[in-house]
Order: sequence, then structure tokens, then C-alpha cells
Amino acid sequence: MTGKDIILGLLLEKSRTGYEINEVFDSVFRHFYKTSYGMIYPTLKRLSQDGLVTKEVVIQNGKPNKNIYHITDAGKKTFHDYLETSISPEKRESEFLVRMYFGGNEDEQIIELWLKSEISLLEESINDLKNSHIVWEEKMTYTQRIAYEIGLAQFEIEKEILQNKLLQITSGD
Repeated sequence: MTGKDIILGLLLEKSRTGYEINEVFDSVFRHFYKTSYGMIYPTLKRLSQDGLVTKEVVIQNGKPNKNIYHITDAGKKTFHDYLETSISPEKRESEFLVRMYFGGNEDEQIIELWLKSEISLLEESINDLKNSHIVWEEKMTYTQRIAYEIGLAQFEIEKEILQNKLLQITSGD
């Protein structure tokens, strides 16, 4: 899976501007796919050059022109071809888990700080997902619900595990 695949999928749902695509990355995909704002426009340019999307320029009075991207038939085929490929094993980057792996010789206060920080970040992610769910719930497909429920469950179980480990450290067990 690449940013190209996700952008094509988003454009298959509906035509969007680069800004709207970025909003979806920031709200929906940020919990399970890392990207940067700087990836979107170069990818849209490549997709356009490859004939997978077209760009419609909408002239606006008193504002910059708006570029709306539409998926082409070739783009639809490319996206459906991607969906038919084998699913790659999950890859996870976690600074927290790297610190846990190497943190065996750190003071308990440092580990406690890391645990509290990660719990706070997880709580933020849980709240973000729940708030997004309120907005998206009526429009979510069956498969989008699966992605949401798995993401939420992962965050909640990680938080529970870390709270138990924090309790062990603070109680001296």
C-alpha cells in the first residue's frame, strides 16, 4: 500500500481537492497510515501524468483557483488491481516500543514518564477516533467499520496494558 493507492481510493469515493485529501489523511488515516502533506501534491501530479486522474481548475473570485481531482477509468482499474494484490504483513513504527525495548536499564521514573506519555497519546487517539466516528458513522461502509473497530480496539487494549504496567511500577510490584 502506498499513498498513491489511498489517494486513488479516496478519489474513487468522490472527486476532491488536495486540501480535502489531506483532511482525510489527517482525520481518518493518521491512526494507521503515516504520510506528510508534502506527499499529496507530488503524488497527484504523478497520477495526472500517468493518466490515472484528471485535474479540473475551478476559477474563484477573490480566492486562489481550486483544483479538483477526478479519477479516470485507468485510475479505477489501477486501484482495483491494487485491491486484488496480496495483503502485506503489518509494519509498525513505534518510538515508544523502541524505547521499551532498550529501556531496561533506565530509572523507573523515566519508564513511568514514558508510560504516562504513551497512555496520554493513546487517550488522545481514542478520543479522536470516537469523535470522528460520530461524524462518519452514517456514511461508513461495512469495511470502514471494520477498520475503525480494529483501530479503536488496538488503542484501547494498548492503553489497558500500559495502565496495568504503570500500576505495577507505582505500587512497587
